[in-house]
Amino acid sequence: MYAIKIPDWVAKGPEDLEYRTYKMLSNASKIRKDLYNGLLWDALTSCDEVLDFLYHHDAERILESESISKKLTKVDWDNLEVLYTTGNEIDHDILDQLVDKAIDEFESIHAEIREYWRVLDREIEIAQAGTKPYLVNDGFVFIQMPNNRISIYSFSNPKGVLGMDWKKFKLNKVADRTGNEKIIEFITEIKEKDENTIVYRVNIKNTVNLDAGMINVISSNLFTQIRKDYGI
Repeated sequence: MYAIKIPDWVAKGPEDLEYRTYKMLSNASKIRKDLYNGLLWDALTSCDEVLDFLYHHDAERILESESISKKLTKVDWDNLEVLYTTGNEIDHDILDQLVDKAIDEFESIHAEIREYWRVLDREIEIAQAGTKPYLVNDGFVFIQMPNNRISIYSFSNPKGVLGMDWKKFKLNKVADRTGNEKIIEFITEIKEKDENTIVYRVNIKNTVNLDAGMINVISSNLFTQIRKDYGI
């Protein structure tokens, strides 16, 4: 069962609307700060967790007030209390007053995250290198920037990722190189060792800090490209 994480500002501290509003806005401010500091993945994960909770709470509130059909949602309403079990009591009256404002706040942050993601996405070009294997497999990706720096990452067969979840598809740093002179040799060596290994090259139009969010965008795009190339 998918566990919904309850934000700390919902269940901890005084049962007071003003206090909970302050804590909610403080949490939103922290996520924005992470985004502006280049922590794209941390910001996305935190924002998604809060919105998941808020949407489920809002849906439950509507269900109780309007007795809508259970068929309108995939939420397991009969076990909803299990999803919300955290050991902390929730003041639903206060949360009901705050949920609309909170959804607007975190949706606004999510829009900023999506825009930042799109900006990075426009910098990326992905192509397969070497002979394309018939079947999806483990592989490597060579990420090249205009400053002649090349970063090498490995990845595991995405078909083994539980539920084919792109968020669980990870790139693992192998090495950094400068210049192209030995990259072809490296790719040839990989293919000679195992011709079924997948190799991709990623060109980035502008020099960026890969750790500042770009690697997450590359990981997502590469996951999508692999699925497209191998029909998985």
